Amino acid sequence: MRRKSNETMTIAQAKKILILSIRWTVPVLAISFISLVTLALSSKPKGDMEYGITFSHKYAKELDLDWKEAYLNILNELKVTNIRLVAYWDDIEKEKGVYDFSNMDFLLKEAEKRQVNVILALGRKLPRWPECSEPTWAKKEGEDFIKTRLLILIPKEIEHFKKYQSIKYWQVENEPFFPFGNCPAMMSQDFVKKEVDIVKSMDARPVIVSDSGEGGAWIFSYSISDYLAISIYRKVWLSFWGYFNWPFPAESYKVKAALLNIPLEKILNTELQAEPWSNTSILKTPESELQKTMTHQDFIEIIEYAKKTGITKTYLWGAEWWYYKKQNGDAFYWETAKKLFNNL
Repeated sequence: MRRKSNETMTIAQAKKILILSIRWTVPVLAISFISLVTLALSSKPKGDMEYGITFSHKYAKELDLDWKEAYLNILNELKVTNIRLVAYWDDIEKEKGVYDFSNMDFLLKEAEKRQVNVILALGRKLPRWPECSEPTWAKKEGEDFIKTRLLILIPKEIEHFKKYQSIKYWQVENEPFFPFGNCPAMMSQDFVKKEVDIVKSMDARPVIVSDSGEGGAWIFSYSISDYLAISIYRKVWLSFWGYFNWPFPAESYKVKAALLNIPLEKILNTELQAEPWSNTSILKTPESELQKTMTHQDFIEIIEYAKKTGITKTYLWGAEWWYYKKQNGDAFYWETAKKLFNNL
């Protein structure tokens, strides 16, 4: 019988209804979760694997390489067709209000000649240590000043770079909501969205915002962008732990995407670990230490691991180091990557 409106429910009755609700809800949620995981694990990647690299002219210089020579060798010998380039703020605006795009123009023109597809990363927090790349003159003035200048910088960059047809995606910031790098604090979603909105107002090409594959929440980046980019690492060095192997199976990225309702085709792996992780300069780290996070076998295994994630666009991290190793007597990484990019 339906309860009359003027009758009140006792505490005991309320508890009983709550218990009954939980008895039914928990199994339903569990079944739904299992079904979702099963569906995610059984889903097939849409399309063939596409490989690329990230190239940082700053990092190439840190390895004592001629960065232009290294870049041209990567394009000509490895024959990469997808590349992520990085527009460092402190390289472009060394003096306040004076913009020098010459290094980026060189990189983009050479990519354009070879019909290479480019992701152009711009903003403040960008790939390679120390992550945040604001110029010294801006850093001295504090956070509010830096944000104001960033919102001046972004339109200048888009206006200059949008002439390059090789740019297929804009990446705004690098893992802005993940606490990594020599940066004062995590960036706010509201501020990064302002940057994204500026880019979208000036150009129709899709915008990427990235996050850590293992430690990131993903949803904050994806909710303000067209595509989510993630990094994938297997062996790292953590200041509070030391050397650490991430325990996640390759399929866990599919499951995480399914739980967050992010289609796999909207995810790019723009940073697949393919060089050692070191807590200091690679040039100052003994080979025995470097091999704790990257060996020849690790290199092969992580490429196979990436294939199982269901993410079809994968950019390997470390091409500058492969070239350095080749120059110093170990061509394994270079030659293995060459076979990968040339489908050999």
